[in-house]
Order: sequence, then C-alpha cells, then structure tokens
Amino acid sequence: MKRIITIFAVTLLTITICYAEEPRTVGVYKRHIEVDDKQNKALDHTVHHMLYLSGVCDGYTAINKRRRADKQKMLYCQPDAETLNGVDYMRILEEALDPPDNTFSDQLTVAEAMLLALKEEFPCP
Repeated sequence: MKRIITIFAVTLLTITICYAEEPRTVGVYKRHIEVDDKQNKALDHTVHHMLYLSGVCDGYTAINKRRRADKQKMLYCQPDAETLNGVDYMRILEEALDPPDNTFSDQLTVAEAMLLALKEEFPCP
C-alpha cells in the first residue's frame, strides 16, 4: 500500500511539473492578478490560486502543529480559533503584495512570499 501511494504521489508531482507554464514566483503571481483586475476575474483562475495557496498553507499548518508538539518555535502564530481558507490566503498574500506594503522580491516563490505574509499577519510574541 505504501508503495502504491508513493508511486501515485510521484506521478502527480511529475504531471504537475510537466504542465507548469511559468515558475510560481511573486512576479508571475502579480501579473496574473493584474490580468484578473483588467478583465473579468476568471473563476477557474481564481480557484486555481485559492487551491494552490490552500495546499501551501496546509503544509505550513502541518509544520506548525509538529513544531508546537515538539515545543519548538512556530513559523507564525495563527490563533487556534481562527480557521482560514483559500479566500483568506489570497487576501493575506495580496495585501502583502500591495505597493505601499510590498517588500517582497518578484523572484521569491509564491510559497516563500505566503510564509512571509503569514508571519506578518500572525506574528509570534
């Protein structure tokens, strides 16, 4: 069973990598947002961003839970009572990317920028 899951995961990763049109950098993300703002927001485009950010943040949540259990410093300190979804993640990232507040390089990956945005949104004491 473990072998089947591993093969399935590797296959999905390979397929995803093969179909990636552009690297997932902040610069590319900003261009996508600009296109969405100029045109009617394409639902599939928005859903794609929400799903990607949700997956990235699910990984960060898992890391945070593990760090908390091991009594290590967490990546960011989101309150337990606050549950976030794809729309929330898009809002947090896009607020961090707004020109007056934006300190992120366009070369950062979206995953790196998302982590920095979560650290700003939920700083640890």
